[in-house]
Amino acid sequence: YMDGLKKINLPHDRIPQLSELNEVLLATTGWQVAPVPALIDFDEFFRLLANKQFPVATFIRSREEFDYLQEPDIFHEIFGHCAMLTNPDFAEFTHKYGQLGYAAQKKDRVYLARMYWFTVEFGLMQTEKGLRIYGGGILSSPGETQYVYSDTPEITPMSVIDVLRTPYRIDIMQPQYYTINSIHDLFDISQMDIMTLVEQAKALGLHDPKFPPKEKLAG
Repeated sequence: YMDGLKKINLPHDRIPQLSELNEVLLATTGWQVAPVPALIDFDEFFRLLANKQFPVATFIRSREEFDYLQEPDIFHEIFGHCAMLTNPDFAEFTHKYGQLGYAAQKKDRVYLARMYWFTVEFGLMQTEKGLRIYGGGILSSPGETQYVYSDTPEITPMSVIDVLRTPYRIDIMQPQYYTINSIHDLFDISQMDIMTLVEQAKALGLHDPKFPPKEKLAG
């Protein structure tokens, strides 16, 4: 991530222009960024990734939303994700993920979404120097960046089957994270028969959630 941040060389005095990012991404891994209004549907999301285009929302969070934002803004997309897209292993994983998702049936996309969540968004890595972050959802949240180094969350080694079976909520600090040992692990995962693993996960059923259900609004 730190290497990628140097490569994309974000300006400190203004919001980066997507054309500037495209120059770097195209030269390093063949990727581009594509402007989108905010959240997009699965079809469009997978289609873009399958074509090596990373969707970037073009709005910026308010000061009140600085620490946590449910919808991805341009800070999350660029600061959180684009540095990693300069890495060939990460880029290949994301590309293969898009191709799988675009071809998958709706009922299977829910399982694939969990794999994305616990890697690209909230992935951690165990290194010789200790725990490191590579998931954009953590990297773009000052609060969650500190939270992962507390004693609160459960942090376990990555098992693709377990990840496919693990429920999550988008509106809370994550109670559980999965670690890889090297970014090359993502490339290795991209070469697996993921859809067969999805079928196995469906047969085994979901793990019990480690969070309370959302409170229903009264009325």
